[in-house]
Amino acid sequence: MTQQRTRWIAALGLMLLCACASNIVVDYDKNTDFSRYRTYGWGQGMPAKNPNLDRQIMGAIDEQMARKGFTRTEGDPDLVVTYHAATHEEVDYNEASYGSGYGSSISPSAAEVPMKVNVGTVVVDMYDPKAKRKVWHGVGSDLVMDDPTKTSAEIRNGAVKMFEKFPPRQ
Repeated sequence: MTQQRTRWIAALGLMLLCACASNIVVDYDKNTDFSRYRTYGWGQGMPAKNPNLDRQIMGAIDEQMARKGFTRTEGDPDLVVTYHAATHEEVDYNEASYGSGYGSSISPSAAEVPMKVNVGTVVVDMYDPKAKRKVWHGVGSDLVMDDPTKTSAEIRNGAVKMFEKFPPRQ
């Protein structure tokens, strides 16, 4: 196998590995009684630049809120939900073949070749408008897919993971 082909296979392996490993972090105000919240409304955030992705992200959040028993309202909500979306480029290394005998400290293997990848991040915040403070915060990041079908699936899966333990139980 040529070194060029080995690099492409390693790069593909990295993308597949990372595509299945979204990173989700959630935090909330430990002094907040979430059982008193029943409704939510959308506030102003920084939506995805692509209107289709914006609709998908909002739809995935709406779906999770509905599954948790919350009702979306346009007037006087218990919670105001915002989201912010951004993408950035990172340099990543595929470590899948470390220790497999390909390469040495003198000649780099395919596993040591840096790759540029696009990473998308979605930040979801919830505010109590009466108390005027943030009560819940979630961040999800993952590789940006070139395939719209895979992107849609990743958005839905990320929302499921993010809202897995929402609302928090005291």
